[in-house]
Amino acid sequence: MKEVDSLKDSRFVVTRLTPSQVGALGVIGILGGDAELILNAHFDAYSKSSIQTLDVGSLVAGDWHHAIVVTQSASDSPEGMVPQRQEKSECVVLVKTGVETWEIHVHGGLAVIKSLLKTFVSAGAVEIPSNEWFACNGSSYRNNVIRDQLARVDGFYASQILTRQLAGYFQRDIKQIRQLICKSKKSQDNLKEAETVINRLERSARVGIRLAEPWQVILLGPVNAGKSSLLNALAGYARSIVSPHAGTTRDVLATRVVLNGWAVDLTDTAGFHPVSDFQQPAPSIEKEGMERAMEAARSADLILNVRALNEPENDEISLESGGEDGPHYLEVGTKADLSDSKQFIGKSLSAGLIVTSTRTGQGLDELVKVIIETLIPEAREPTDCFVGGVPITSEDLDVVKELHEKIKIYSRDL
Repeated sequence: MKEVDSLKDSRFVVTRLTPSQVGALGVIGILGGDAELILNAHFDAYSKSSIQTLDVGSLVAGDWHHAIVVTQSASDSPEGMVPQRQEKSECVVLVKTGVETWEIHVHGGLAVIKSLLKTFVSAGAVEIPSNEWFACNGSSYRNNVIRDQLARVDGFYASQILTRQLAGYFQRDIKQIRQLICKSKKSQDNLKEAETVINRLERSARVGIRLAEPWQVILLGPVNAGKSSLLNALAGYARSIVSPHAGTTRDVLATRVVLNGWAVDLTDTAGFHPVSDFQQPAPSIEKEGMERAMEAARSADLILNVRALNEPENDEISLESGGEDGPHYLEVGTKADLSDSKQFIGKSLSAGLIVTSTRTGQGLDELVKVIIETLIPEAREPTDCFVGGVPITSEDLDVVKELHEKIKIYSRDL
């Protein structure tokens, strides 16, 4: 390995571009004129090509030589052990992203990432947060927001939408609208095309502005209604305690799941006892559980009213209506596999109840479908709502509102 001691006084920056948790891929970014010297010292391309000849946007695979220190026995050493400098090779992909900027792509092991960062820091680089890195590269505030959200979102669709915005889809749509309404010759065709794009941007904004925030779904219902079993079935594993004894769940328990490509927080809550069950005031632990359940429900996007099909309906305890801005409701019946539930299934279906059984799986796919369609009606097929630009910040919304007003003026002037 080439000598790099002369680089101790160099000044450049390095950062981790991927999340800190273990993943399939790890990426670090390097910026500065001295980066090339470190790369020459540690990187050998499989093609034997020189990194000096790489064009911006080019990539090359090769071996990265980590310097490690080990101790070995030595007969002529008074202590018996001496430090020895060795090398360990790692397959990496080197990408030249700019005149003085580079990326190194490796497998996602934290030890490998830390070793790469340490190499550059030891040679004089300053490790900086990723948001500062993008600022150094002239990245816009919006792109920094997108990258931050990409590192945190769960679910295929949110990642897909954000990736399209990073590729410039929103800016492309805004440019298209401006060009249409700024043409010297006004026409109905230009107006119609501009209105189509602005309407799509406005429809997608409700979801776009909260892509990194999972949808909140609360399970409410009487004790022993099967809420915990239903949550476990939707989550695919036993997150909530399931017991034949009524009132097992005492607290509010949230579980992150991905349903049909969208991130959802399912929240199990303490079951309600009918008021008539209490000859005396409810025990304090019961009352506390109910209060927490109601508090969580008020901030939910969707409430699943869950009841066992073999139990009589009871609506003595319900959440006060939040009006048009309040949470949506879905009525869900459980335990459809029980023999004493079957007589109620036909009536329940006609009343709009979603009939389920966690034992047989009956109705679970339908429930997931209805949950997502209720939360995100914009995503119903067929739709073009999220295929182009999507507003994701308040600044994006301001741009869309401004253009909407300009389109109105354009329409009046025709």
